[in-house]
Amino acid sequence: MKAYDVAVLGGGPGGYVAALRAVRRGAKVCCIEMGKLGGVCLNVGCIPTKAMLHGSEVYRHIQRAGEYGLKAGKAAVDGPAFMKRVVGVAEDLRKAVEVLLRKRKIDVIRGRGRLTGPRTLAVETKDGQEEISAGAIIVATGSRPARPGFAPWDTGRVWTTDEATTAADLPESVLIVGGGVIGCEFATVYSELGIKTTLVEMLDRLLPTLDRDASNIVTESLNERGVDVRTGAKIVQMKATKKTVSADLEGGETIKASRALVAVGRVPNVEDLGLEETGVELADGIIRVDDACRTSADGVYAIGDCAAALQYAHLASRMGTVAAENATGHAAGEPAYVVPQVVYTHPEIAMVGMTEAEARATGRDIRVARFPMASIGMARAYGDLAGEVKLIADTGHGEILGASVMGQHASDVIEELAVAMRNELTVEEVAHTIHPHPTFVEAVHEAAEVWLGFPIHTTAG
Repeated sequence: MKAYDVAVLGGGPGGYVAALRAVRRGAKVCCIEMGKLGGVCLNVGCIPTKAMLHGSEVYRHIQRAGEYGLKAGKAAVDGPAFMKRVVGVAEDLRKAVEVLLRKRKIDVIRGRGRLTGPRTLAVETKDGQEEISAGAIIVATGSRPARPGFAPWDTGRVWTTDEATTAADLPESVLIVGGGVIGCEFATVYSELGIKTTLVEMLDRLLPTLDRDASNIVTESLNERGVDVRTGAKIVQMKATKKTVSADLEGGETIKASRALVAVGRVPNVEDLGLEETGVELADGIIRVDDACRTSADGVYAIGDCAAALQYAHLASRMGTVAAENATGHAAGEPAYVVPQVVYTHPEIAMVGMTEAEARATGRDIRVARFPMASIGMARAYGDLAGEVKLIADTGHGEILGASVMGQHASDVIEELAVAMRNELTVEEVAHTIHPHPTFVEAVHEAAEVWLGFPIHTTAG
Protein backbone atom coordinates (compact mmCIF):
# COMPACT_ATOMS: atom_id res chain seq x y z
CA MET A 1 0.00 0.00 0.00
CA LYS A 2 1.38 3.39 -1.03
CA ALA A 3 1.29 6.05 1.66
CA TYR A 4 0.83 9.80 1.20
CA ASP A 5 0.28 12.82 3.38
CA VAL A 6 -2.52 14.03 1.10
CA ALA A 7 -4.45 12.13 -1.56
CA VAL A 8 -6.61 14.16 -3.96
CA LEU A 9 -9.46 12.36 -5.69
CA GLY A 10 -9.97 14.27 -8.94
CA GLY A 11 -7.66 16.34 -11.14
CA GLY A 12 -9.90 19.25 -12.14
CA PRO A 13 -9.44 22.94 -11.29
CA GLY A 14 -10.13 22.18 -7.63
CA GLY A 15 -8.20 18.95 -7.39
CA TYR A 16 -4.97 19.81 -9.15
CA VAL A 17 -4.82 23.19 -7.38
CA ALA A 18 -5.26 21.40 -4.04
CA ALA A 19 -2.46 18.99 -4.95
CA LEU A 20 -0.13 21.82 -5.97
CA ARG A 21 -0.85 23.77 -2.77
CA ALA A 22 -0.37 20.74 -0.54
CA VAL A 23 2.97 19.84 -2.06
CA ARG A 24 4.14 23.44 -1.62
CA ARG A 25 3.34 22.97 2.06
CA GLY A 26 5.80 20.10 2.16
CA ALA A 27 3.35 17.20 1.84
CA LYS A 28 3.81 14.01 -0.15
CA VAL A 29 0.86 14.12 -2.54
CA CYS A 30 -0.93 11.99 -5.08
CA CYS A 31 -3.68 13.04 -7.49
CA ILE A 32 -6.10 10.36 -8.70
CA GLU A 33 -7.82 11.02 -12.04
CA MET A 34 -9.79 8.65 -14.25
CA GLY A 35 -10.09 11.08 -17.15
CA LYS A 36 -8.06 14.01 -18.41
CA LEU A 37 -6.20 16.28 -16.03
CA GLY A 38 -7.78 19.70 -15.86
CA GLY A 39 -11.25 18.24 -15.46
CA VAL A 40 -14.43 19.51 -17.08
CA CYS A 41 -13.42 23.18 -17.03
CA LEU A 42 -10.20 22.83 -18.96
CA ASN A 43 -11.21 20.03 -21.35
CA VAL A 44 -14.92 20.39 -22.14
CA GLY A 45 -16.09 23.47 -20.25
CA CYS A 46 -14.69 26.91 -19.41
CA ILE A 47 -11.65 26.91 -21.68
CA PRO A 48 -12.98 25.46 -24.96
CA THR A 49 -16.22 27.43 -24.70
CA LYS A 50 -14.25 30.67 -24.26
CA ALA A 51 -12.13 29.75 -27.27
CA MET A 52 -15.37 29.29 -29.20
CA LEU A 53 -16.79 32.58 -27.92
CA HIS A 54 -13.68 34.53 -28.85
CA GLY A 55 -13.66 32.96 -32.29
CA SER A 56 -17.28 33.89 -32.92
CA GLU A 57 -16.64 37.41 -31.62
CA VAL A 58 -13.71 37.85 -34.02
CA TYR A 59 -15.93 36.70 -36.89
CA ARG A 60 -18.61 39.19 -35.88
CA HIS A 61 -16.02 42.00 -35.69
CA ILE A 62 -14.82 41.14 -39.20
CA GLN A 63 -18.38 41.52 -40.40
CA ARG A 64 -18.54 44.90 -38.63
CA ALA A 65 -15.25 46.12 -40.14
CA GLY A 66 -16.97 48.98 -41.94
CA GLU A 67 -18.05 50.48 -38.61
CA TYR A 68 -14.38 50.97 -37.74
CA GLY A 69 -13.41 52.46 -41.09
CA LEU A 70 -11.86 49.20 -42.25
CA LYS A 71 -12.32 47.17 -45.41
CA ALA A 72 -12.44 43.38 -45.21
CA GLY A 73 -13.22 40.71 -47.77
CA LYS A 74 -16.15 38.38 -47.40
CA ALA A 75 -15.61 36.32 -44.26
CA ALA A 76 -16.44 32.61 -44.08
CA VAL A 77 -16.53 30.03 -41.31
CA ASP A 78 -14.39 26.89 -41.61
CA GLY A 79 -16.09 24.59 -39.10
CA PRO A 80 -13.41 21.87 -38.85
CA ALA A 81 -10.61 24.46 -38.53
CA PHE A 82 -12.62 26.41 -35.94
CA MET A 83 -13.13 23.31 -33.79
CA LYS A 84 -9.55 22.12 -34.28
CA ARG A 85 -8.34 25.38 -32.71
CA VAL A 86 -10.78 25.00 -29.82
CA VAL A 87 -9.56 21.48 -29.05
CA GLY A 88 -5.93 22.59 -29.45
CA VAL A 89 -6.31 25.38 -26.88
CA ALA A 90 -7.55 22.87 -24.31
CA GLU A 91 -4.80 20.38 -25.16
CA ASP A 92 -2.06 22.99 -24.68
CA LEU A 93 -3.35 23.96 -21.25
CA ARG A 94 -3.80 20.33 -20.21
CA LYS A 95 -0.17 19.62 -21.10
CA ALA A 96 0.85 22.61 -18.98
CA VAL A 97 -1.03 21.17 -15.99
CA GLU A 98 0.66 17.80 -16.50
CA VAL A 99 4.07 19.50 -16.51
CA LEU A 100 3.25 21.41 -13.32
CA LEU A 101 2.28 18.25 -11.46
CA ARG A 102 5.29 16.35 -12.73
CA LYS A 103 7.77 19.08 -11.84
CA ARG A 104 6.28 19.38 -8.36
CA LYS A 105 6.74 15.59 -8.01
CA ILE A 106 3.06 14.85 -7.46
CA ASP A 107 2.18 11.24 -8.21
CA VAL A 108 -0.62 11.14 -10.79
CA ILE A 109 -2.50 7.85 -10.49
CA ARG A 110 -4.69 7.08 -13.50
CA GLY A 111 -7.87 5.28 -12.52
CA ARG A 112 -11.17 5.46 -10.68
CA GLY A 113 -10.75 6.02 -6.97
CA ARG A 114 -13.07 5.08 -4.12
CA LEU A 115 -12.82 5.70 -0.39
CA THR A 116 -12.48 2.50 1.61
CA GLY A 117 -12.02 4.24 4.95
CA PRO A 118 -11.35 7.68 6.44
CA ARG A 119 -7.69 7.37 5.48
CA THR A 120 -7.66 4.84 2.65
CA LEU A 121 -8.64 4.56 -1.02
CA ALA A 122 -8.78 1.87 -3.66
CA VAL A 123 -8.02 2.86 -7.26
CA GLU A 124 -9.06 0.75 -10.24
CA THR A 125 -6.28 1.20 -12.78
CA LYS A 126 -5.65 -0.49 -16.12
CA ASP A 127 -3.19 -2.75 -14.29
CA GLY A 128 -5.57 -3.70 -11.50
CA GLN A 129 -6.50 -2.34 -8.09
CA GLU A 130 -4.10 -0.11 -6.20
CA GLU A 131 -4.42 0.55 -2.45
CA ILE A 132 -3.53 3.95 -1.04
CA SER A 133 -3.37 5.40 2.46
CA ALA A 134 -3.23 9.10 3.26
CA GLY A 135 -3.19 11.39 6.26
CA ALA A 136 -5.91 13.42 4.56
CA ILE A 137 -8.15 12.88 1.55
CA ILE A 138 -9.57 15.68 -0.61
CA VAL A 139 -12.58 14.69 -2.70
CA ALA A 140 -12.76 16.75 -5.91
CA THR A 141 -14.84 14.63 -8.25
CA GLY A 142 -16.70 17.47 -9.97
CA SER A 143 -19.92 17.14 -11.92
CA ARG A 144 -21.33 15.95 -15.24
CA PRO A 145 -23.99 17.24 -17.63
CA ALA A 146 -27.57 16.29 -16.80
CA ARG A 147 -29.05 13.94 -19.42
CA PRO A 148 -32.86 14.12 -19.14
CA GLY A 149 -34.76 11.04 -20.23
CA PHE A 150 -36.82 12.76 -22.94
CA ALA A 151 -33.80 13.20 -25.25
CA PRO A 152 -32.81 10.46 -27.75
CA TRP A 153 -29.21 10.18 -26.59
CA ASP A 154 -28.45 6.99 -28.52
CA THR A 155 -28.90 8.68 -31.92
CA GLY A 156 -25.82 10.90 -31.84
CA ARG A 157 -27.98 13.89 -32.76
CA VAL A 158 -28.17 15.16 -29.17
CA TRP A 159 -25.16 16.76 -27.52
CA THR A 160 -24.17 17.95 -24.10
CA THR A 161 -21.30 20.40 -23.67
CA ASP A 162 -18.96 17.39 -23.68
CA GLU A 163 -19.76 16.69 -27.33
CA ALA A 164 -20.26 20.31 -28.42
CA THR A 165 -16.75 21.34 -27.30
CA THR A 166 -14.99 18.35 -28.86
CA ALA A 167 -16.95 17.94 -32.11
CA ALA A 168 -15.01 17.73 -35.37
CA ASP A 169 -17.28 20.31 -36.98
CA LEU A 170 -19.93 22.91 -36.20
CA PRO A 171 -23.63 22.01 -36.53
CA GLU A 172 -25.59 23.16 -39.58
CA SER A 173 -28.40 24.28 -37.27
CA VAL A 174 -28.95 23.82 -33.56
CA LEU A 175 -31.73 23.58 -30.99
CA ILE A 176 -30.47 24.54 -27.54
CA VAL A 177 -32.49 23.22 -24.61
CA GLY A 178 -32.00 25.35 -21.50
CA GLY A 179 -31.65 29.11 -21.22
CA GLY A 180 -29.18 29.21 -18.35
CA VAL A 181 -25.54 30.28 -18.48
CA ILE A 182 -24.38 27.44 -20.73
CA GLY A 183 -27.30 27.65 -23.13
CA CYS A 184 -26.94 31.42 -23.57
CA GLU A 185 -23.20 31.18 -24.17
CA PHE A 186 -23.58 28.53 -26.87
CA ALA A 187 -26.45 30.47 -28.44
CA THR A 188 -24.07 33.43 -28.68
CA VAL A 189 -21.37 31.36 -30.38
CA TYR A 190 -23.57 29.63 -32.93
CA SER A 191 -25.63 32.69 -33.85
CA GLU A 192 -22.54 34.87 -34.33
CA LEU A 193 -21.16 32.23 -36.70
CA GLY A 194 -24.33 32.42 -38.77
CA ILE A 195 -25.76 29.09 -37.62
CA LYS A 196 -29.53 28.96 -37.31
CA THR A 197 -30.12 28.78 -33.56
CA THR A 198 -33.24 28.17 -31.50
CA LEU A 199 -33.09 28.50 -27.71
CA VAL A 200 -35.87 26.94 -25.61
CA GLU A 201 -36.27 27.75 -21.91
CA MET A 202 -39.08 26.32 -19.80
CA LEU A 203 -39.21 29.28 -17.37
CA ASP A 204 -40.46 32.75 -18.24
CA ARG A 205 -37.04 34.31 -18.88
CA LEU A 206 -33.44 33.48 -19.74
CA LEU A 207 -30.90 33.27 -16.92
CA PRO A 208 -33.73 32.87 -14.38
CA THR A 209 -31.41 32.71 -11.35
CA LEU A 210 -29.63 35.98 -12.14
CA ASP A 211 -30.65 39.61 -11.92
CA ARG A 212 -33.58 40.42 -14.21
CA ASP A 213 -31.64 43.30 -15.79
CA ALA A 214 -28.98 40.82 -16.87
CA SER A 215 -31.64 38.55 -18.29
CA ASN A 216 -33.09 41.41 -20.33
CA ILE A 217 -29.73 42.45 -21.78
CA VAL A 218 -28.81 38.90 -22.81
CA THR A 219 -32.23 38.32 -24.36
CA GLU A 220 -31.89 41.54 -26.36
CA SER A 221 -28.38 40.54 -27.46
CA LEU A 222 -29.46 37.10 -28.65
CA ASN A 223 -32.46 38.51 -30.48
CA GLU A 224 -30.14 40.97 -32.22
CA ARG A 225 -27.96 38.05 -33.34
CA GLY A 226 -30.93 36.23 -34.84
CA VAL A 227 -31.53 33.62 -32.14
CA ASP A 228 -35.11 32.34 -32.00
CA VAL A 229 -35.62 32.64 -28.24
CA ARG A 230 -38.56 30.69 -26.79
CA THR A 231 -39.23 31.24 -23.08
CA GLY A 232 -42.09 29.64 -21.18
CA ALA A 233 -41.79 26.72 -23.61
CA LYS A 234 -41.86 23.12 -22.43
CA ILE A 235 -40.57 20.22 -24.51
CA VAL A 236 -42.80 17.17 -24.23
CA GLN A 237 -40.94 14.89 -26.64
CA MET A 238 -37.78 14.71 -28.72
CA LYS A 239 -37.13 12.46 -31.72
CA ALA A 240 -34.25 12.04 -34.12
CA THR A 241 -33.58 10.76 -37.63
CA LYS A 242 -30.28 10.20 -39.39
CA LYS A 243 -30.07 13.89 -40.30
CA THR A 244 -32.23 15.87 -37.88
CA VAL A 245 -33.55 16.09 -34.36
CA SER A 246 -36.97 17.48 -33.51
CA ALA A 247 -38.64 18.71 -30.33
CA ASP A 248 -42.38 18.82 -29.77
CA LEU A 249 -43.41 21.75 -27.59
CA GLU A 250 -46.39 21.83 -25.30
CA GLY A 251 -49.09 23.37 -27.46
CA GLY A 252 -48.30 21.38 -30.59
CA GLU A 253 -45.38 23.19 -32.27
CA THR A 254 -42.39 21.17 -33.50
CA ILE A 255 -38.85 22.57 -33.84
CA LYS A 256 -36.26 20.85 -36.04
CA ALA A 257 -32.48 21.20 -36.25
CA SER A 258 -29.46 19.20 -37.32
CA ARG A 259 -28.32 18.94 -33.68
CA ALA A 260 -29.75 19.52 -30.23
CA LEU A 261 -27.60 20.77 -27.36
CA VAL A 262 -29.12 19.93 -23.97
CA ALA A 263 -27.90 22.35 -21.28
CA VAL A 264 -30.26 21.90 -18.34
CA GLY A 265 -27.75 21.76 -15.52
CA ARG A 266 -25.03 19.57 -14.10
CA VAL A 267 -25.12 16.65 -11.66
CA PRO A 268 -22.53 16.34 -8.84
CA ASN A 269 -20.38 13.21 -9.03
CA VAL A 270 -21.04 11.74 -5.59
CA GLU A 271 -22.13 8.19 -6.44
CA ASP A 272 -20.10 5.08 -5.70
CA LEU A 273 -17.29 6.94 -3.98
CA GLY A 274 -17.54 5.11 -0.67
CA LEU A 275 -18.85 8.22 1.04
CA GLU A 276 -21.53 6.52 3.11
CA GLU A 277 -19.17 3.80 4.36
CA THR A 278 -16.68 6.48 5.37
CA GLY A 279 -19.21 8.62 7.21
CA VAL A 280 -19.27 11.48 4.69
CA GLU A 281 -22.72 13.08 4.73
CA LEU A 282 -24.61 14.63 1.82
CA ALA A 283 -26.98 17.62 1.91
CA ASP A 284 -29.20 18.52 -1.05
CA GLY A 285 -27.30 16.14 -3.30
CA ILE A 286 -23.81 17.47 -2.58
CA ILE A 287 -21.19 16.69 0.05
CA ARG A 288 -21.77 18.73 3.18
CA VAL A 289 -18.71 20.78 4.13
CA ASP A 290 -17.90 23.65 6.50
CA ASP A 291 -15.94 26.83 5.70
CA ALA A 292 -12.70 24.85 6.00
CA CYS A 293 -13.96 22.33 3.41
CA ARG A 294 -14.11 19.60 6.07
CA THR A 295 -16.70 16.88 5.66
CA SER A 296 -18.41 15.01 8.49
CA ALA A 297 -15.64 12.39 8.36
CA ASP A 298 -12.40 13.24 10.12
CA GLY A 299 -9.55 13.75 7.67
CA VAL A 300 -11.79 13.91 4.60
CA TYR A 301 -12.29 17.19 2.74
CA ALA A 302 -14.44 17.98 -0.30
CA ILE A 303 -14.28 20.81 -2.83
CA GLY A 304 -15.79 22.07 -6.06
CA ASP A 305 -18.95 20.94 -7.83
CA CYS A 306 -19.37 17.85 -5.65
CA ALA A 307 -19.49 20.05 -2.54
CA ALA A 308 -20.75 23.48 -3.62
CA ALA A 309 -24.10 24.71 -4.91
CA LEU A 310 -22.35 27.25 -7.14
CA GLN A 311 -20.56 25.30 -9.85
CA TYR A 312 -17.65 27.52 -10.81
CA ALA A 313 -14.05 26.57 -11.46
CA HIS A 314 -12.74 29.61 -9.57
CA LEU A 315 -14.71 28.60 -6.48
CA ALA A 316 -13.39 25.03 -6.81
CA SER A 317 -9.82 26.34 -7.01
CA ARG A 318 -10.25 28.50 -3.93
CA MET A 319 -11.80 25.61 -2.04
CA GLY A 320 -8.88 23.45 -3.19
CA THR A 321 -6.43 25.90 -1.65
CA VAL A 322 -8.43 26.05 1.60
CA ALA A 323 -8.70 22.26 1.83
CA ALA A 324 -4.99 21.79 1.15
CA GLU A 325 -4.05 24.36 3.78
CA ASN A 326 -6.15 22.63 6.43
CA ALA A 327 -5.05 19.16 5.33
CA THR A 328 -1.43 20.19 5.89
CA GLY A 329 -2.01 21.80 9.29
CA HIS A 330 -2.49 25.44 8.24
CA ALA A 331 -5.83 26.93 9.22
CA ALA A 332 -7.81 28.51 6.37
CA GLY A 333 -11.45 29.20 5.60
CA GLU A 334 -13.72 30.25 2.76
CA PRO A 335 -17.27 31.32 3.63
CA ALA A 336 -17.99 31.60 -0.12
CA TYR A 337 -20.34 34.55 0.21
CA VAL A 338 -18.34 36.62 -2.31
CA VAL A 339 -18.22 34.51 -5.46
CA PRO A 340 -18.17 36.33 -8.80
CA GLN A 341 -20.53 34.79 -11.36
CA VAL A 342 -19.95 35.38 -15.07
CA VAL A 343 -21.93 34.74 -18.23
CA TYR A 344 -19.62 35.07 -21.23
CA THR A 345 -22.24 36.21 -23.68
CA HIS A 346 -21.69 39.30 -25.82
CA PRO A 347 -21.97 41.56 -23.91
CA GLU A 348 -20.62 39.77 -20.87
CA ILE A 349 -22.63 39.62 -17.66
CA ALA A 350 -20.88 39.48 -14.28
CA MET A 351 -22.39 39.52 -10.81
CA VAL A 352 -21.29 39.26 -7.21
CA GLY A 353 -23.30 39.16 -3.99
CA MET A 354 -27.06 39.66 -3.91
CA THR A 355 -29.37 40.52 -6.75
CA GLU A 356 -31.62 43.52 -6.28
CA ALA A 357 -34.57 41.25 -5.51
CA GLU A 358 -32.58 39.31 -2.91
CA ALA A 359 -31.36 42.49 -1.25
CA ARG A 360 -34.87 43.93 -1.01
CA ALA A 361 -36.12 40.64 0.43
CA THR A 362 -33.79 41.07 3.43
CA GLY A 363 -35.83 44.08 4.56
CA ARG A 364 -32.77 46.31 4.72
CA ASP A 365 -32.91 49.89 3.51
CA ILE A 366 -31.04 49.74 0.22
CA ARG A 367 -30.23 52.10 -2.61
CA VAL A 368 -29.57 51.00 -6.19
CA ALA A 369 -27.37 53.03 -8.53
CA ARG A 370 -26.72 52.48 -12.23
CA PHE A 371 -24.28 53.85 -14.74
CA PRO A 372 -24.57 53.10 -18.48
CA MET A 373 -21.58 51.78 -20.40
CA ALA A 374 -22.60 54.05 -23.28
CA SER A 375 -21.33 57.01 -21.20
CA ILE A 376 -17.84 55.50 -20.84
CA GLY A 377 -15.17 56.68 -23.26
CA MET A 378 -13.68 53.19 -23.66
CA ALA A 379 -17.05 51.72 -24.62
CA ARG A 380 -17.35 54.41 -27.29
CA ALA A 381 -13.85 53.62 -28.53
CA TYR A 382 -14.73 49.93 -28.79
CA GLY A 383 -18.06 50.64 -30.44
CA ASP A 384 -19.93 48.37 -28.03
CA LEU A 385 -22.30 50.45 -25.92
CA ALA A 386 -24.64 47.87 -24.40
CA GLY A 387 -24.76 47.33 -20.65
CA GLU A 388 -24.32 49.10 -17.34
CA VAL A 389 -22.85 48.84 -13.87
CA LYS A 390 -25.41 48.35 -11.12
CA LEU A 391 -24.54 48.82 -7.43
CA ILE A 392 -26.73 47.65 -4.55
CA ALA A 393 -25.76 48.91 -1.10
CA ASP A 394 -27.16 49.46 2.38
CA THR A 395 -27.96 53.12 2.96
CA GLY A 396 -26.84 52.98 6.60
CA HIS A 397 -23.12 52.50 6.15
CA GLY A 398 -22.71 52.15 2.40
CA GLU A 399 -22.04 48.42 2.67
CA ILE A 400 -22.04 46.88 -0.81
CA LEU A 401 -24.52 44.00 -0.86
CA GLY A 402 -24.29 43.13 -4.51
CA ALA A 403 -23.32 44.36 -7.93
CA SER A 404 -23.63 43.50 -11.57
CA VAL A 405 -21.58 44.57 -14.56
CA MET A 406 -23.01 44.20 -18.04
CA GLY A 407 -20.77 45.04 -20.97
CA GLN A 408 -17.34 44.53 -22.49
CA HIS A 409 -14.82 42.96 -20.08
CA ALA A 410 -17.44 42.60 -17.35
CA SER A 411 -15.64 39.46 -16.18
CA ASP A 412 -12.59 41.61 -15.36
CA VAL A 413 -14.42 44.67 -14.03
CA ILE A 414 -16.45 42.67 -11.48
CA GLU A 415 -13.32 41.72 -9.57
CA GLU A 416 -12.92 45.24 -8.16
CA LEU A 417 -16.33 44.91 -6.58
CA ALA A 418 -15.58 41.40 -5.33
CA VAL A 419 -12.42 42.67 -3.62
CA ALA A 420 -14.38 45.58 -2.16
CA MET A 421 -17.05 43.28 -0.75
CA ARG A 422 -14.56 40.74 0.56
CA ASN A 423 -12.73 43.49 2.44
CA GLU A 424 -15.90 45.32 3.53
CA LEU A 425 -15.15 48.53 1.65
CA THR A 426 -17.99 51.02 1.40
CA VAL A 427 -19.39 52.66 -1.72
CA GLU A 428 -17.72 55.89 -0.61
CA GLU A 429 -14.31 54.21 -0.37
CA VAL A 430 -14.74 52.83 -3.88
CA ALA A 431 -15.72 56.28 -5.15
CA HIS A 432 -12.68 57.88 -3.52
CA THR A 433 -10.29 55.44 -5.21
CA ILE A 434 -8.67 56.84 -8.37
CA HIS A 435 -9.63 54.77 -11.40
CA PRO A 436 -7.50 54.83 -14.57
CA HIS A 437 -8.87 56.56 -17.66
CA PRO A 438 -9.96 55.45 -20.17
CA THR A 439 -11.07 52.02 -18.92
CA PHE A 440 -14.23 50.02 -18.54
CA VAL A 441 -13.69 49.95 -14.78
CA GLU A 442 -14.40 53.68 -14.68
CA ALA A 443 -18.07 52.70 -14.81
CA VAL A 444 -17.71 51.31 -11.28
CA HIS A 445 -16.41 54.66 -10.04
CA GLU A 446 -19.20 56.49 -11.84
CA ALA A 447 -21.87 54.17 -10.40
CA ALA A 448 -20.46 54.74 -6.91
CA GLU A 449 -20.69 58.50 -7.39
CA VAL A 450 -24.29 58.13 -8.57
CA TRP A 451 -25.06 56.08 -5.44
CA LEU A 452 -23.58 58.85 -3.25
CA GLY A 453 -25.67 61.46 -5.04
CA PHE A 454 -22.79 63.12 -6.91
CA PRO A 455 -23.14 61.90 -10.51
CA ILE A 456 -20.44 63.09 -12.88
CA HIS A 457 -20.99 61.89 -16.43
CA THR A 458 -24.72 61.31 -16.20
CA THR A 459 -27.79 63.33 -15.29
CA ALA A 460 -29.19 60.38 -13.29
CA GLY A 461 -29.09 60.28 -9.51
